[in-house]
Amino acid sequence: MFLTVIPVSIWVTVTMVNVQSQFPEFCYGPLAFIHEEGTRINWCTYKMQKSYLPGFPSQSNIISNYHSVFVNSTSFNYSIPGRDTVYNYHLPSQITKFVVISDTHQNTKYTSTMDTNYDFMIHAGDMCTDGYLSELKTGFENWPTKPMLFTRGNHDYQYQFSQFKRVNARPNNYYQKIGNISFFSVYIQYHRNNQKAHSFLEKNAHLAVNSQHVFIIVHCPPYATGGHGAVKSYSQMIEKFIDEHPELNIRAVFSGHNHVFAAFRRNGVFYFVNGVGGGALNSVYSEGTMGERVWRTEELHGELVEINEKSYGYKWHLDSYLKFTRTEVELQNDKIVFSIRDLDTNTVFQTYEKTL
Repeated sequence: MFLTVIPVSIWVTVTMVNVQSQFPEFCYGPLAFIHEEGTRINWCTYKMQKSYLPGFPSQSNIISNYHSVFVNSTSFNYSIPGRDTVYNYHLPSQITKFVVISDTHQNTKYTSTMDTNYDFMIHAGDMCTDGYLSELKTGFENWPTKPMLFTRGNHDYQYQFSQFKRVNARPNNYYQKIGNISFFSVYIQYHRNNQKAHSFLEKNAHLAVNSQHVFIIVHCPPYATGGHGAVKSYSQMIEKFIDEHPELNIRAVFSGHNHVFAAFRRNGVFYFVNGVGGGALNSVYSEGTMGERVWRTEELHGELVEINEKSYGYKWHLDSYLKFTRTEVELQNDKIVFSIRDLDTNTVFQTYEKTL
């Protein structure tokens, strides 16, 4: 069913400009991506057409389904006439809380339980499954309009969603600093892109030397208890980078891909597989991961035995849960608190702390 879309008003608070924009045959969006020193606003239309924000430099004044405009601001409001909600986009210079999700796969479970009590969001990949416009509309129709950092997942560039590289408008590997926090987002598919990712991390490590906190975001996890398991060569590449840069305050590695929440801790750095924000849950273990030992359980705790390469890193395992989750990161003066929220019950069921 197509939507009839009415004009969207955006007020950019820095310049106090009131800009009208038409989003005819609206499919999804606008989505707001943190982009270097500003914001990239993205939206999609069912029909191939021109759609743009007058008054701003834009890549979207072309005939396409996918539209994008860069706003040189990190604070603005916009509303859609006819709807009750007025959205406030504000990225504070002093971050106190952000959330991490992954593998939403156009499912509405995440958006149906979402509150917006945070500064910005990280999505660790696989927003869609096959990339059809129908599933994008479903997944983003009620998407919370908060600043977002996105890391490419293996499903995100398939079929029509191959246009997402224009929507996201960032390279596969990028560095982003927000206040005094540094983020490295790298695209790795286990055996593929390892060298490119490692070279990028090494080349840009110096940018984060003076940051109070450093986080790494990847889609495929270095360690995992889900069916995909780990790839030792990739895991050791991540370990090598972290071990060779003690000058960086690396606090955690966030990932997804395996649809099972898992937490690991190695040499004081947490590794979180962020479960799933809506896609189908996987079994905790599969024969491919554990060899002859097949576990059928909803929880696992403590150190696990390494059976083969796919179980590499199990000695650093803390917990695994078969739940729909998001990870909430609170930055306090003397510690970082990682809270794991169950999306079904909207309750925090586990916390981890990093003392500073």
